[in-house]
Amino acid sequence: MSAAVLEPKGKPAAPMPAALPPTGRRLAPMTRMAPQDPEAARAVVVSVITRIEGYLDEETAALSKSLQFDFKTSNDRKSQGLLDLNQALRRLQRTEINADLQLRLAMFREKLAINLNKIRLHLEAVKEIAAMLSEAIQNAESDGTYTRNIGPYRNSP
Repeated sequence: MSAAVLEPKGKPAAPMPAALPPTGRRLAPMTRMAPQDPEAARAVVVSVITRIEGYLDEETAALSKSLQFDFKTSNDRKSQGLLDLNQALRRLQRTEINADLQLRLAMFREKLAINLNKIRLHLEAVKEIAAMLSEAIQNAESDGTYTRNIGPYRNSP
């Protein structure tokens, strides 16, 4: 079955355009390059890393400032970046990863670690707030009927 949708008169409609990324610009497709061109493959890897680092910096800054932040969009962009990075790295043989690219990958790992720490800190804060809210709701709704510490002699096991 074809991807084209039939209009009422039986004419095929134009294919639906793909959704634009949050930046509003369409990402350039990852073009296939000749396997003999490791320099171009390294340049693609570096450009993908630079793009992902921009996403990481934006998210890390938002987490530091406690601003409203769209985690779904950020996660989607980082996931797409990871997919692009994996595809770009597959074009390189291990022997084609030079010292400059190894250094760039090490700096990228450091940024990922900083972002991961910020996200963990944020999630721990969310867990603590959720626990406090849950306890407050339970205390507000409870009449004490099913609690263990009722009466003067109930505190001992």
